[in-house]
Amino acid sequence: MLQVRNLSKIILCTLLLLAAGCKDKCDPFVDPGTIENPDWVLTVDTTDLTVSMTAVVKVSFAQSEGSLAAFMGNDCCGIADYNADLGLYWLYISPATEMTNDQLQMTDVVLRFYSPDLKRIFGATSTFPFRNDTQLGTVAEPYTPEWEVTK
Repeated sequence: MLQVRNLSKIILCTLLLLAAGCKDKCDPFVDPGTIENPDWVLTVDTTDLTVSMTAVVKVSFAQSEGSLAAFMGNDCCGIADYNADLGLYWLYISPATEMTNDQLQMTDVVLRFYSPDLKRIFGATSTFPFRNDTQLGTVAEPYTPEWEVTK
């Protein structure tokens, strides 16, 4: 009976050590990807219509700021500035000029975040409609989307 208890302790300790050492290898958010900085480029040329956003990005295991961008279809319609003092992103979103008001009402804004630490692109799990002259989030209550790995 004593040998079974000792063997159980050894197995338990081994499993705990393996789990502690495996943490960086087993979590999909920690496992580094292969995506280099996407260098997103704005594809819009208007500031007549805008949505402003104050956001915080919380991605598990990301240790530094990355790139936050907004997309409408394939158009990059906003790239955020990061404020390191506040830990917030400031984002202005402007649609492509050829979009009509009806098209704007039917096109959702998709957020993407690139983590240089993890070399992965994350997509917000929810989208939002473009509504001219609206503001999402404030310094006191920033917009905080949920994220999932897209690449």
